[in-house]
Amino acid sequence: MPPETALFPGFSDLFLRRLSLLRFRPRPGIPGKGAGEHLVRKGGASVEFSDFRTYTHGDDFRLVDWNSYARLDRLFVKVFRDEEGFVLHLLLDRSRSMDWGQPNKLLFARRLAAALGYVALSAYNWATVQTLPDELTARGSASLFPEHRGRRMIPELFRFLRDLPTGGACELGAVLAEYARKHRQPGLLVILSDALSPRGIEGGINRLLALGHQLVFLHLLAPDEIAPTRAGEFELVDSEWGDRLEVSLDRFSLRTFAIFFERWRRSLQDYCQSRGVLYFLLPTSLSIEEVVLHRLLQRGLLQA
Repeated sequence: MPPETALFPGFSDLFLRRLSLLRFRPRPGIPGKGAGEHLVRKGGASVEFSDFRTYTHGDDFRLVDWNSYARLDRLFVKVFRDEEGFVLHLLLDRSRSMDWGQPNKLLFARRLAAALGYVALSAYNWATVQTLPDELTARGSASLFPEHRGRRMIPELFRFLRDLPTGGACELGAVLAEYARKHRQPGLLVILSDALSPRGIEGGINRLLALGHQLVFLHLLAPDEIAPTRAGEFELVDSEWGDRLEVSLDRFSLRTFAIFFERWRRSLQDYCQSRGVLYFLLPTSLSIEEVVLHRLLQRGLLQA
């Protein structure tokens, strides 16, 4: 197996080969960034040569103009009018509420981010991962995988996500608004989160949309959060904010919970859909293969 396809824990060679055949489908108008394999439509229906630009680290060597190199002893790449790379922003919630559930939500999010980053880097597009909250962890681990491109960066991405620890409390709407303040050029932003934020996430999403970002919300929840089954007396502790609540759960209260949960989830889905945000509810009981190769593909985020 080539070194650039070093395995992420739980990924098979077959799965990586299938991922390498996928491409993202950003909407028209998302600005490109350098030569790549992914089509970013700028008008016209065919791929036409447009210009040359100086080679930058990570560019596809297949696009190098070797005639220019022979004459000028400098590397240039060919740029096509409607074939440019783009930046995939993966915003990964690593707050303490994500480190819960069977299967664990944070592990699921890390594996899903690894698969999506692999798709982008395999096509010589750019990928960056911002963890939320974004401060340094107690272990000194960085919270950001900066913008990189090309297959050679896949092992680095995998190491970053594999070693990512749990963060602290996260007010998701506020940190999304802060990300919008720092990243004003429109891009494709994929949010991976359980959306368990006391003040909601709508304000942050509105700020991102106002700048023209294309948003995808991957709503990750453990099966017991969607449909709890255990009855009895419990003390519930908020893993991020420390609030405590004593509850008594019987069959009636479990049914009531199911009704209110569905109202909350549906309101989030309706909000996303009304603003053109692609929304997916993804229980962690799903396999990453099912999510990427079927659900995301069927809804048009990816194409084969």
